[in-house]
Amino acid sequence: MHRKHKHDILVVLSLAGFGVSIYLAVAKALGLAIPCSIIKGCEEVLQSKYANLFGIPLAVWGVIYFTGVIIFSLLANHYQIWRKYLTWLLALGALAAAIFLGLQFFVIKKICQYCLVTDILAIALLLLDINIEHGKIENGN
Repeated sequence: MHRKHKHDILVVLSLAGFGVSIYLAVAKALGLAIPCSIIKGCEEVLQSKYANLFGIPLAVWGVIYFTGVIIFSLLANHYQIWRKYLTWLLALGALAAAIFLGLQFFVIKKICQYCLVTDILAIALLLLDINIEHGKIENGN
């Protein structure tokens, strides 16, 4: 992989998270029911008291987060300082994702398949970034 484009995988994965987050945010804004075809529990999770942060739906925060990751990743391809900002943003996102997963599994005791996808993506993005910055990709192996 060309060194100037090593963060592009983060962009691609973030586009998936952005898409899911936009879907959930628009559905919430329009008052649409979210079909949960794989795992039952989406409605309970999305309507729980934990579904908003500072009065803003978590899906909207997801749109903001994944947009930030896309922008920071593109900048990190070309500017060293943005690599640090990107890592901090991804660490914050992974921490939030771990908290949201804990809430789903242990507090709400229901799982939202869409939330699960975005949470797993947030954690995977951090792990990939760590690998890019400190792993084999950086060393050219």
